[in-house]
Amino acid sequence: MGFLLAFLSALCFSITNIVLKKGMTHSTTNGLWVITLMNVLVLGAALLAASFIKEPPQLTVNGILLFATAGFLINVIGRPLLYKSIRINGSSKAVAIKNSAPVFTLIFALFFLHERIAPGPMIGIICILTGLFVLAVFTFKEDRTKVQRSGYLYALLAAVGYGFGQGLTKEAMNVLYEPVLGAFIGTVIALFVLTVYETFRTDNSFFVFMKASFRYPHYIWAGILTGFALLFFYLSASLIYVSYSVAILAVDPVITVILAYFFLKKEETIPPVLLIVGILVFIGAGLISLLG
Repeated sequence: MGFLLAFLSALCFSITNIVLKKGMTHSTTNGLWVITLMNVLVLGAALLAASFIKEPPQLTVNGILLFATAGFLINVIGRPLLYKSIRINGSSKAVAIKNSAPVFTLIFALFFLHERIAPGPMIGIICILTGLFVLAVFTFKEDRTKVQRSGYLYALLAAVGYGFGQGLTKEAMNVLYEPVLGAFIGTVIALFVLTVYETFRTDNSFFVFMKASFRYPHYIWAGILTGFALLFFYLSASLIYVSYSVAILAVDPVITVILAYFFLKKEETIPPVLLIVGILVFIGAGLISLLG
């Protein structure tokens, strides 16, 4: 079940990347605040539904702090940097670089969580990382302008934020086994930080900013989709090794490329090397799912 949830998370993130790029063609902003608000609403509804099924959790300070830190790394550092990269380089290329995140999660899982990866899944992880490395090298050589390369740097830094944030999520669940609550805490922290930022940044009142934010339906849908993506990821990480979850999540760029081919033909070009990358990623994900 954990593997299926990780794949569903990747699917939701992939659709989000396409919807987000469509939204960016109509807006000068990246929609971070409204997307995060929709995350809070989706995860809040999931938490409310869960409260009718199970008893209230026994909260711990350490667990809440770990979830809050993980949410900050993913939603306040990783996500804004990824969205900047998507605006500069397009969704397929930005997500391909960002999905080197499993490297950082694997480092965290091995050295801090002391997870032991079986040989079969390890080969799968290596296949996925090899494919992503090939894609990163190809796209970096292909785009030589300073602006385009800055987009790749944003995506790589986003990968660091996502990678360590996802690893810390597993540590948080070792302390407080409440995946839905953890996802909710992370997005609430992100919404608070972004609200403070936008309040001091905007020249108009915050209510004017809010009204403008809801003018772009693409961002609202992106928020709903990422809300479900986060929910599925946290649930997956609660059931299987986080290194397995993020490895399955690495099919995200491949699905994004497939969707971009059909829906973003005018906005993005899809290099042929992505076919090789796609094969490596799917082989790796298959090995992890079958042998993990």
